[in-house]
Amino acid sequence: MEQRLTILNSYRLNAPPEHFARAIDALARRVEAEGDPGVLSYRFFVHASEGTARGVIDYVNAAAWIGHHDIAMGWPEMSGLHSVASLTDIVFLGAMTSEIQAWIDRSTLTARIRCGYAFAGGFQRRSERWHD
Repeated sequence: MEQRLTILNSYRLNAPPEHFARAIDALARRVEAEGDPGVLSYRFFVHASEGTARGVIDYVNAAAWIGHHDIAMGWPEMSGLHSVASLTDIVFLGAMTSEIQAWIDRSTLTARIRCGYAFAGGFQRRSERWHD
């Protein structure tokens, strides 16, 4: 568990909530089928009346975060997400490694990044599928 990395993404919707839901469903299906196997869960939530959304992504380790982004950033499904929502904040719950920082430094990412949260304890039950 100490190697795991959980990310909390915050988004501002640039389109109606149902557009976000369709875009994230397409992206999640592709991540599950073709993405980095170190992506353990990929869950997103929309708050229609606020025009915001959140994503909670669990990775087996920091290398899986990099692998996921190296694979998925060029996909049309990722572009579809970016067309309907703007990433505003990223919270790293787990280690922000120098390799992740280097990846971010090379990217066009403009979201505010918060890190420094070290694993303190807990457990995880077996996972379930969230979509049909």
